[in-house]
Amino acid sequence: MRMNMKLALICVFTCLFWLSPAQAQENDGIATGVLITPKAGHEETLIKAITEYHHWMAQFEGHFEYTWYEILTGPHTGKYMARSGNHNWADFDAEYDWQEESDKVFASNVAPHIESAQRMMTEEMNDYSHWPESFDGYTHFTVENWYIKTGHNSKFRRSLKKIVDTLKANDYKSYWGFFSVVSGGHGGQIQLVSANKGWADMTDADPSFYDIMSKELGGQEAFDNFMADWGSTFKTGNNWTVRLMPEASDYGK
Repeated sequence: MRMNMKLALICVFTCLFWLSPAQAQENDGIATGVLITPKAGHEETLIKAITEYHHWMAQFEGHFEYTWYEILTGPHTGKYMARSGNHNWADFDAEYDWQEESDKVFASNVAPHIESAQRMMTEEMNDYSHWPESFDGYTHFTVENWYIKTGHNSKFRRSLKKIVDTLKANDYKSYWGFFSVVSGGHGGQIQLVSANKGWADMTDADPSFYDIMSKELGGQEAFDNFMADWGSTFKTGNNWTVRLMPEASDYGK
């Protein structure tokens, strides 16, 4: 049983590192993320090991670069999330001659510190996202899971597009991205991720979401009716906050 778990971890992680990096432009917007549970008492050792592994992997052409986050709230508090984004689907078919060696290094140096790992793949909904030109200084990210009800996808997206377009047009002081969970989640699942420069940055912007939308829609009653109608198309799930781990995300650059 222990050997099977070790082999599974190698498959989850080293297969991900084999993939060729996508260009910043013109990609399918595919991301792969891994929820990582460290073995009890191995937290610091795991981070040291994965940092060294990233530096070693940097020498190989075609590797993915993963950003690591510590989960600060919710049922997975204390675990980690590793994510690599901006990929094409075709990237996941890539094969390299250094794969066998990377398997062995990962199995020896990293896998012994991991209790379990769960993988998910997402596709960014670009028309609904609004990111800063640079992520410098952004350290905390909130993640919310939403589930679109069967038969309500078109209505959900139309209303969401109206919200997004209105916020952008009124220079809403916040940044976010929407992602469709395409594998490893549930049917109709999407994730809303917002970027913040620490906890204090999570206070509502001025003007607020309510201020902007109620003005656009024609008042409080119209706003309440719009939100109730749109809210009937989906249900909300778990949410949590993660903190960027710069050292664990570094590839020697």
